[in-house]
Amino acid sequence: MPKFKLRAKDQVVFDKITEAYEKTEIVQRQRQLTAGRWDFVVFGASEKNQTVFREGFAEHATIKRAPIYIASLAQSGLTNVNGIPIEEFIEEDVPEKYQGLEIVQVDPLRPLNIIKKDKYSGKKSEDKICKEYEAANIAIIRSPHESDWMISVMKYLNECDQNFPDSVQQIFLGRTAPYKLN
Repeated sequence: MPKFKLRAKDQVVFDKITEAYEKTEIVQRQRQLTAGRWDFVVFGASEKNQTVFREGFAEHATIKRAPIYIASLAQSGLTNVNGIPIEEFIEEDVPEKYQGLEIVQVDPLRPLNIIKKDKYSGKKSEDKICKEYEAANIAIIRSPHESDWMISVMKYLNECDQNFPDSVQQIFLGRTAPYKLN
């Protein structure tokens, strides 16, 4: 099954990732998925009594229009292998607490792109965001804190992969292949 694995610099960061993942709420899923692209808006509260939201997309990375698949960057359980810095998958806006986070495995490869970032003040800001995007073909994701946005998006992508598996990955995994690759 498609998945991602992260390596944190210490247990405190790992615990923050786990908590953010578990507390993320998918308010709305995309109604129609487009092959190779997942649109989202993710929001969460900030320390300044504001709600920060980001509109963006994850797009299947390609080389000359062919999707990139990664079997694994490291074997499961290895601790002395360097992963890829999270900053290489997220163009900007990596929260300080997650800087230095390494991606040890990601499949499929989908860099996260933010096209709009804004802030709303007030108690009804979450409702306003949901209302603004409810008719759009876009996922709406509530993050426990605005700085956890990328973990929340990764949770959504992981759920999409479980519910709508990629046919190429399934062939590699031997689940639906009419024949085996040698």
